[in-house]
Amino acid sequence: MNASNELETLDLKECFALLRTQYVGRLVFTEQALPAIRLVSFSLFNGQIAMRVGHSPWVPRLDRTVVAFEVDNLDSTTCTGWSIVVVGKARLVLDIDELVMLCDPARRPWVPGRQDQVLCVDMEQVTGRRLRLAGT
Repeated sequence: MNASNELETLDLKECFALLRTQYVGRLVFTEQALPAIRLVSFSLFNGQIAMRVGHSPWVPRLDRTVVAFEVDNLDSTTCTGWSIVVVGKARLVLDIDELVMLCDPARRPWVPGRQDQVLCVDMEQVTGRRLRLAGT
């Protein structure tokens, strides 16, 4: 950490505001007893992180398991930025009405190919930190 920087804890309102500024995050889970991380497109919907994902073998295995989700924005020039971590239970969405609501055409996945499964994470724990220039 740069000596002229300060680390601050973000409140829930700030965390949600920053989450809304990004479209890609990191889904963290356990796969065969090892940590696994996947970059995914996401949106916020009714207190949940909603991700459109492809038909990968790991997707159905996450249904009803505890996962973490991380989003950040860092500036390597100024050594500033922020990070939000969400912990909660993942849920594979199967209800057609809910799928229609969650598949907003304005928030298309950034990865090419079919991304027609939706995984939601209920936000049970949300923490955020910001590293900023001292005095700002």
